Amino acid sequence: MTNRLTIILIFAAIALFLGILIVVTSSLLPKKKEKSKKVQDILKIIPNKNCGACGYTNCEKYAEAIAENPEVALKDKCPFMMSDKEKLSELEKILGVKINKNK
Repeated sequence: MTNRLTIILIFAAIALFLGILIVVTSSLLPKKKEKSKKVQDILKIIPNKNCGACGYTNCEKYAEAIAENPEVALKDKCPFMMSDKEKLSELEKILGVKINKNK
C-alpha cells in the first residue's frame, strides 16, 4: 500500500513540475505581434494570392510594407489590385495616396 502511494506521489510531483515548466516556457516565448488597423484594412481588400508578383514573399508582407510606407505601393505594385478599380480605390483611401496604374 505504501509503495503504491509513493509511486502516485512521485508521478504527481513530476506532472506538477512539467506543468510549471510548460507555463514558464510559454511565458518566455515571443508573442505574435498584433497587426495595425491599416494592415488589417489592406489585408481585407488585397487578393491574397501570395504570388510574389509585387516583389514580396506574400500578401501580408506586401500589406505591411505599404502600410509602413505608402510610397512602396507606387513602385511595387500588385497586378491583381491594379486590375480591380474598386480595390485600387479602397487602397488609395486607406493609404492616402493616388496610385498611377500605368507606371
